[in-house]
Amino acid sequence: MKKSIIAVIASILLLGSGCATSTLKWTPAAKGEKSSGGRKVLWDLEAVNNGIYLFYYIPIVCGSTRRPNRSDYQFFLHWINEKHAHRLLSSRLKPLKADAVDDVSVIYKSNGWPGLGIFWSRSFMARGKAVKKSQK
Repeated sequence: MKKSIIAVIASILLLGSGCATSTLKWTPAAKGEKSSGGRKVLWDLEAVNNGIYLFYYIPIVCGSTRRPNRSDYQFFLHWINEKHAHRLLSSRLKPLKADAVDDVSVIYKSNGWPGLGIFWSRSFMARGKAVKKSQK
């Protein structure tokens, strides 16, 4: 009995880790593009983080917002929220030669899995604009 419970938990974590990813993409901004704050936009950013939850509320595994685009996971932490969407968008500002993110919008999505909604996939997609705070 104990072995079967451990096997079920291990398989959930292994399958879930494939679905629990964080990605960050950046594309050059259009020439002369300005943010709503009037700053010159350097890059358009798009970030996605996925996680697996038990009964919708209990986090099992999520992608790491500190290290996007890698196989880096966070277990038992709720990282599908506004705070971590901003963290993920801001995680690569220094290499992009930007120092702030403007015009952030976040869309949340969740799906219950078969089996009476025991396991849920939750995610966010965040978009923003990488800008320089001070114009020199």
